[in-house]
Amino acid sequence: MKSFIKNIVFVCAMLSIINMSVSANELTDDYYDIAKNYYKEGNTAKALEYVNQILKIEENNIDALGLKVKLTPVGSSKKLPNIDKPLIFDVPYISSGNNDSDTYYKKGLTSYKSKDYSSAEMDLISAVKTNPNNYRAYNTLGLVYWAENKLELAKESFEKSNSINKTFTIPLDNLAQIYKQTGESQKSFSTLMRAKDQNPKDFCAILLLGDYSKDNGEFKEALQYYREVIQIKPDYNLAYLKIAQTRAEDVDLAGSNATLNYYHKLNPQDDYAFYMMANNYLLMNDYTKAKESIFKAISMNNCREYRELLGKINYQNEEIQDALDAFLSSLSSSSSSEIYNYIGMCYYNLHDFNKAILNINKAITMPETRVIYYYNLAQVYYTLKDGTNYARYMSLVRDFQPLTCQDYIDMSGILLDSESKNSAILVLNKGIAKFPKVKELYLEKLKIYDLTNDIQGMGQTKLEIESVFK
Repeated sequence: MKSFIKNIVFVCAMLSIINMSVSANELTDDYYDIAKNYYKEGNTAKALEYVNQILKIEENNIDALGLKVKLTPVGSSKKLPNIDKPLIFDVPYISSGNNDSDTYYKKGLTSYKSKDYSSAEMDLISAVKTNPNNYRAYNTLGLVYWAENKLELAKESFEKSNSINKTFTIPLDNLAQIYKQTGESQKSFSTLMRAKDQNPKDFCAILLLGDYSKDNGEFKEALQYYREVIQIKPDYNLAYLKIAQTRAEDVDLAGSNATLNYYHKLNPQDDYAFYMMANNYLLMNDYTKAKESIFKAISMNNCREYRELLGKINYQNEEIQDALDAFLSSLSSSSSSEIYNYIGMCYYNLHDFNKAILNINKAITMPETRVIYYYNLAQVYYTLKDGTNYARYMSLVRDFQPLTCQDYIDMSGILLDSESKNSAILVLNKGIAKFPKVKELYLEKLKIYDLTNDIQGMGQTKLEIESVFK
């Protein structure tokens, strides 16, 4: 009898939960309709009031989050991290035991940190003259020379620092990055291996070895190095981001997001992880999850870069007006040619051809122009039945000389659309000859063979990928 009563209570409780859920959904739907109406009327304050009511009930309501982004203008934001920038390795001040040398060293270190490189150079030279064994001062002097672009002097200072104390390998980590900067990649690699041999716990050297492998398309080796960094220093956040980045470059997008999910548990306030996840989901064509991730990023850091990615997500999801709104809200003096091209294509899809021409033309006149911009402009003129301008821009497309791997991918898509599969494959093969370690070129080839039902071509390309990316 007791179990029967318990079952009735359980069923009643479940029905109550279901009713509450339905009621909550109906309420949020009503609030969203009201918020949209206020938004259309231009009453942003009332619209935002109802959006916030929805988010109190359902914090991940994607429609409300999207409307909140529209209602919130771009504000001051944190600078986005550049996880590929050179890493400047210095050490905190420690006395060398020589008072005169230490006085000069301390002054030089202070001047270096305040970017008064001239004063820093004079004081640090005095520090090492007074005490030729002050290896820390030699390392900082190398950093000063590096900042002043006196690269040969920087190399000498870093070598001198390490020669005094072989276990102090930070100067070698700095030296390796100068070799990378000057295009001497083999010297960079051998210098890092020297640092690792002298100090197996030098996680900075191991991280840079991961970068070396990643830059050479050796993704498995890169991941091994980055994971070794985490074994030595589990709280080194940059290593997790580099693992996620490397897995994304190796087109292991789900794996990249798995790393980012783990990283975010350790660093819940890092908006950049959500940005990286959103980009991965976009490449996976999972637009709903891409939006969820970018909305979270924007709620934490309301910056134009995140709105640009939201625009791309909306554009690929064929939500053209929303894409245009996102792109326009992101515009600044530093906006790229890519964004103006996107804005132009939004206007094209919305049949505002004059604004389409205006914005794509702007993209063409800016640095880093791409062949796809000329092709897009040609398509606008084709739609307008302007044969003269269509022919003009298609001529520029045919004469375009690809420089980057993206140029080759763009050109292959244009040729597949306008000429033939063979022409598209030919240009990708040229790209592969120039960039043999860029996986996206091979995957583009695979996609074309798949689209054209060329089973033999798909098989050959898969073997090619397996051979190059072992």
